[in-house]
Amino acid sequence: MSIQVQLRRDTLANIQANHGAQGELFYATDTGELYAQDGSTNGGFPANGRQMPFGSRMQLAIAESSGAGGESLGTGATYTSTLQLPAGYKFILGAGWYVNTTITGPTSVDFGLVGSSTLFATGQTPSWTAGSTVIYGQNALRYDASPVSLLLTTHGGNFSAGAVRFAVHFIMLAPPSS
Repeated sequence: MSIQVQLRRDTLANIQANHGAQGELFYATDTGELYAQDGSTNGGFPANGRQMPFGSRMQLAIAESSGAGGESLGTGATYTSTLQLPAGYKFILGAGWYVNTTITGPTSVDFGLVGSSTLFATGQTPSWTAGSTVIYGQNALRYDASPVSLLLTTHGGNFSAGAVRFAVHFIMLAPPSS
């Protein structure tokens, strides 16, 4: 006979506005994430990391474009993504995209962040066909004072069509707070 265990669950917004008992787990029904509670911090802490007694913290994270069709690249020589990486210290493992709608226009692209346009790739010519994917390794520690957007810059022609879904894999880092 099996035993069913049910966690406390709610939307992420409601979890972040409340706190649970020390050691209690909350499940965010809209994001699929687990949050460990410490008895006093609203929202608790994502269960995919660790926080030490003096505030040092590490958390695995993925940022991904939302929307069923991905992000439409529009027309022009650059595209600034609606996807933003959070402020703070982060160790970026890799970044890439899935092509939702075939990309036309450029012969190659630079891929990076606003303020660091070639962080992930320079002059790359990946497949532009719908259904193709690409990911670039990074292994870079960076600090951003505010959220930062992804950036594609074209070479050999402007974007004339296409849509992609971006993803960035990273580890959030925090030094001791006391």
